[in-house]
Amino acid sequence: MIHFIQNIKDQQSVKLMVIWLCLLSATLLIVPISLTHNTDSSNWLESYMPYTLILAILTGSYLIATMLLWAISFYSTQYKARKLIESRNKMIRQLDFEEKAVLREFIIQAKNVLPLPMKQPAVMNLLRSGVLEPAFETQEIKGNSRIIKLSIAIEARELLTNKVLGFPVGKMTDEVAARLKAARPDYARSNYIALIN
Repeated sequence: MIHFIQNIKDQQSVKLMVIWLCLLSATLLIVPISLTHNTDSSNWLESYMPYTLILAILTGSYLIATMLLWAISFYSTQYKARKLIESRNKMIRQLDFEEKAVLREFIIQAKNVLPLPMKQPAVMNLLRSGVLEPAFETQEIKGNSRIIKLSIAIEARELLTNKVLGFPVGKMTDEVAARLKAARPDYARSNYIALIN
């Protein structure tokens, strides 16, 4: 972490130095030679003018390229964020039965974070569309499957209503509870929690 911060400081100091060199060389190019009353300085300016011009071009090009890269990175990040929101909203509107069952597990188990298998298509779809997101960097390997701890993305939580997830609006009947229990994914049934008392 300290090395990373040091790299950022080094890059900032290089950019600051380039900005000052660009300003200095541009100023030397703009200032008329007639303003320098001393003939020695006039001769010095005239003899080093090509180098000053090259320095101004190089530093100016570096600054323009840096600004362009920053703008591309900024708009690329904005575009990806918009695409993720669109993908998440579209996914929530088109949830299939298995994907709803995966999301219901967070409510059934009353947990914000669940270890879910990455091989399951429903889990992969929800993760890819941004409805689920990794909660921690830790992973577990159980048998042949990779388990990663996931949580529902904060932006998706307000869109996942009881109606969207297939929960009844009123009191849950035995029939609805039995149907929801049967719909639980196989990997969640070992963590069985009763839906009704």
